[in-house]
Amino acid sequence: MTTSPSVNERVNDFYAPLKRRRAALEARYRELTPTSARLHEEAKTVLPGGSTRDSVARWPYASYIESGEGSHLLDADGRRLVDFWFNATSLPLGHCHPAVSAAATAQLAKGTAFFAPSRGAVELGQEIASRLPSVEKVRFTNSGSEAVMLALRLARACTGRAIVAKFEGSYHGTYDDVSWSVGPPAAKLGPAARPAAVPESAGLPSGLGRSLILPFNDLAGTTKLVEEHASEIAALIVEPLANRIGLVLPREDFVRGLRALCDRFGIVLIFDEVISFRVGYGGAQGMLGVMPDVTTLGKIIGGGFPVGAVGGKCDIMMASDPSRADRVTHAGTFNGNPVTMAAGLATMRALTPGVFSQINTAGERIRMELRRRFDGLPLQVTGAASLFKITATDRAITSYRDSITADKAWEETASLALFNDGLMMTGQLQGCVSAATSGDEIDTLLERVGNLVRAN
Repeated sequence: MTTSPSVNERVNDFYAPLKRRRAALEARYRELTPTSARLHEEAKTVLPGGSTRDSVARWPYASYIESGEGSHLLDADGRRLVDFWFNATSLPLGHCHPAVSAAATAQLAKGTAFFAPSRGAVELGQEIASRLPSVEKVRFTNSGSEAVMLALRLARACTGRAIVAKFEGSYHGTYDDVSWSVGPPAAKLGPAARPAAVPESAGLPSGLGRSLILPFNDLAGTTKLVEEHASEIAALIVEPLANRIGLVLPREDFVRGLRALCDRFGIVLIFDEVISFRVGYGGAQGMLGVMPDVTTLGKIIGGGFPVGAVGGKCDIMMASDPSRADRVTHAGTFNGNPVTMAAGLATMRALTPGVFSQINTAGERIRMELRRRFDGLPLQVTGAASLFKITATDRAITSYRDSITADKAWEETASLALFNDGLMMTGQLQGCVSAATSGDEIDTLLERVGNLVRAN
């Protein structure tokens, strides 16, 4: 008598065939990218490991890009690629959008940096505040990481407390106090309702004691932990679209519960919208209908240039007023840089409700079609608006602990296969569309992904 294979055996059988092709796919990648291989070896002579940006590193090496236009990239070997990540979601209009390029070029002709305020910072600040009712004042930084650092300092100054509460699996940049339990291994997680604080990087002080790790999408567990430490918590920071977990929107009751919890204990609620501001005209907070005390921004507000921003309630933001003796200090040679502000303002003005509708409809089409193609397979499709993610697991994803059941090797191999076919996504199969992405390019993506899973 024969027995049917277990669920785990069936799942492993699905992933195995593509992973067995890894060596052949890698050999093909090397054939397609010899110039990038040479540049990588050259880079290793001056850059540690040949890289200065961890997120773009790939095995065996990353492909070097020479230029971009619209939805396309040209790599160092002359290959034309369709971009489905747009520099980590930061280019919602695509590469070299005419209005953005014109604005940046016009400012370049006037000068790139001055030891003086920028008119553009005023205008871009006004544009952001007009879209986010929660934002009354704005300060600009040069990255999302810097924005988070400033937001937490403001929260500590306004509350007189020290602890930062963040969620397991969430990334908020490379600032020490949020570099905990971003991608911890399963063996170090701790109990689900009381996650361990696991350092994300070497070089973090052991037992820092300034970060409390909370369970994402678990309001009861979060409430219990916050109640225990409420008198010490300055800020609770949350992604209203959790990127590393799988571009997952939190449940609305969860987010509303966080708002009520922070109100109850006088904790500053921070929405990290560095990525999620892309989901609509009013960001994720507009979609969810919940207003934070402080919002951190980046990516799309810079028009392709380095940028970050902190916006929030007047009484919190005014803690950084330079006229105050007890102020939160915030300097930066390139804060509010005029070229960045010009490009960012042009981008924001071009991102009309109609453009958001266009790209969000395209993103929804991709997610729906992928789900249809994956019916019955151990693959999940998550995301929102113009963003999507394929995860190699048979488990529905609502938290970090769901996401780490994924077969990462399968995802990386699938990403490599798609790259060989001229389609760029992340190594973990995150993707997005821009206003420049065509219907034909979406058709090609769906066809190539469909071919992959059928051949699997």
